[in-house]
Amino acid sequence: MQPLGKPHFPPVFDLGGDLFLHSAEPHNAEEVFGVVDASREHLRAWLPWVDASREAKDTRAFLEQVAGQHLRGEAATFLIRERGTLAGIVGLHNFDTVNRSYQIGYWLAKDFEGRGLITRSCEHLVTVTFEFYEMERAVIRCALGNIRSAAVPKRLGFVLEGLERHGQKLNGRFIDLERYSRLSGE
Repeated sequence: MQPLGKPHFPPVFDLGGDLFLHSAEPHNAEEVFGVVDASREHLRAWLPWVDASREAKDTRAFLEQVAGQHLRGEAATFLIRERGTLAGIVGLHNFDTVNRSYQIGYWLAKDFEGRGLITRSCEHLVTVTFEFYEMERAVIRCALGNIRSAAVPKRLGFVLEGLERHGQKLNGRFIDLERYSRLSGE
C-alpha cells in the first residue's frame, strides 16, 4: 500500500453555533499571546510551553513555525473562535502518512471551559481526518490528573491505551501522560 499524501486543510471550518476554527497565522500573535497571558497560571498547570511564551514575539515565532508546517502538510493548528472571540487552540501534529496516524493537542482559556468547545473542535477534526484524508488513528495525550483534558477523548470514544511514564517535563519535573487513541472504524 502506498502512503497517502500529506493532508492540507482549508483555512476555516464552520462548526455551527458561532464556533469556528481558523488556521493559526503569525499575524494572530498579539491576540494569542494576550489570551495565553491572561490564562497563564491556569495553562501553566498542565502545559510545558507556557513559561517560554513571555512576549508576543515568542508567540509569533511559534505561529510562524506552525504556519509553515500547515503549508507543507505536516501539521495543522487552528484558533478556536466562539462568537469571534479567541477561546483557545487545537492542533493536529506528528502526521505519519505511512501509518496514517496523528496526534491532537489543545488548550482553552479558563473563561471558556465547560462549554464543549474543545470536544466539538476535536470531534470535527477527527471526522475530517478519517473521512477526507483517510487517516486511521488519532491520538490524544493528557497529563495524568488533568481531568478536564482527559474527558475530551473519553467523550469522543477514544480508548485509553496506557500510561507514558515521565512522558513530559512540566514545571521542572517529569509527569506521566495518559495516552488515548481512536481508530477510523470506531
